[in-house]
Amino acid sequence: MTQALTHNNFVQLVAYFLAEVIRSRRTSLRRAAEISQRVIDHIQELVSEDQALAWVTNIEKEFEEISSLKMALHFNYQASEVEVYEKEIKEFASGLFEQDLALSASFLKDASSVDNSIQQLCIKYPGFCEYLMKKTDKAELLPEFGQAG
Repeated sequence: MTQALTHNNFVQLVAYFLAEVIRSRRTSLRRAAEISQRVIDHIQELVSEDQALAWVTNIEKEFEEISSLKMALHFNYQASEVEVYEKEIKEFASGLFEQDLALSASFLKDASSVDNSIQQLCIKYPGFCEYLMKKTDKAELLPEFGQAG
């Protein structure tokens, strides 16, 4: 089912994504500017979640760092989703705890924030998105993954 995509939601998600990949040094400022310009050039064409996902998939060939944004788009635009993924959040955090206590604490703090959504967690913690897709049944509940798998 295609849901209406507001430009503000998409732009906000892209802005958060770009800020995070720059902060975490997963891309350069120049590459982030190129991605940003590409969004600006095509924003009027993106009127549904399906179109946005297809567009991101298309530019992923040129900008591989955008894959975490693509994964985040799979999880829609509902901030209340965090409650739905509570079990998975706890499991991922406990796995992180064994490897990196500070990262696990940061992840749990972000996951418990009412301002964060699943897509924001996926952008900030790409490993969480990979965990959802590979180790849980949540990805199978979403039509986009059923078609891709």
